[in-house]
Amino acid sequence: MNNYKLLRPLLVLLETRSLTLAASRLNVTQSAMSRTLSQIRTAFNDPILIREGKQFVISAKGERLLEQLPMLLKSIDDLYHPSEFVPSDCSRRFSLAYTGFFSESIVPLICSTIMDSAPEASFHSELWQTQNLTMLHEGDVDILATTLDQFPENVHGKKLIEDDYVVIMSKDHPLAHADLTQDIYFLAKHVLVHGMKEMRQYVSEQFDLHEQERRVLAKTPSFLSACELVVQSQAFATAPLHIAGSLAQSHSIVVKTLPLPQPKHHYYLLWHSKYQSDPAHRWFRDQCFMLLQQHLKQTQQLGKELIKLD
Repeated sequence: MNNYKLLRPLLVLLETRSLTLAASRLNVTQSAMSRTLSQIRTAFNDPILIREGKQFVISAKGERLLEQLPMLLKSIDDLYHPSEFVPSDCSRRFSLAYTGFFSESIVPLICSTIMDSAPEASFHSELWQTQNLTMLHEGDVDILATTLDQFPENVHGKKLIEDDYVVIMSKDHPLAHADLTQDIYFLAKHVLVHGMKEMRQYVSEQFDLHEQERRVLAKTPSFLSACELVVQSQAFATAPLHIAGSLAQSHSIVVKTLPLPQPKHHYYLLWHSKYQSDPAHRWFRDQCFMLLQQHLKQTQQLGKELIKLD
């Protein structure tokens, strides 16, 4: 079996052409260096260094090795050092999936930020509807923004923020300036959003707990369409606080505290462990985390201010 540990002392011997200097550079004794040279000669079946008077001359094979070894050893050293990621040189395809709990208004900001720093890269985003984490393992998606708070060991997660559920209604609603009670909430008509399993399950449990039947006006594919329907009707929609804050910037709605006991729900950024140390992936998820967290905090604060104004 080849002894690759001999390559570095071999290079030092070829560069110095001296047992004494090579031993000094490698911090070993001259006798140890002499034994190493003997091992090298056996391994390569070549004298490598040939004594000529008080000096050594390099054999023909040694000359070839002297030419090849520096680049070879550098390549080996590079294996142990993380490669530097330069965004401007990156042509990678980055992908983000997110649940309906996240406002789509953040996507253009993420895209423009990535493109500004990495103009040769591409950015893909999609709504996560399968509730299946295999897409992270298979590499279809780099990172996932979700409310999942339990995930497999091979998936890494980083908490973005925690949030509350609130109620939105039209500014023209007869109860827009009234206190929202449980009785009013239970008796109202509601606009539901498809795919919001956690929120739908929680609210449904509250209706069941109070032995109330939910009156559903409509089901829509997104909070945006639900909001537009709310503005045109006297129905309520239940939504995360940060989404209510975002929608209120462009829609005539009021935001009210949900009149039900509720636990905090959390938003996470998830990625597969195989990308944990990948420099490009780390840069992408750091950018997404910063922008998503900033957006969530800003829109959540807008929602809180609207509740205070109520």
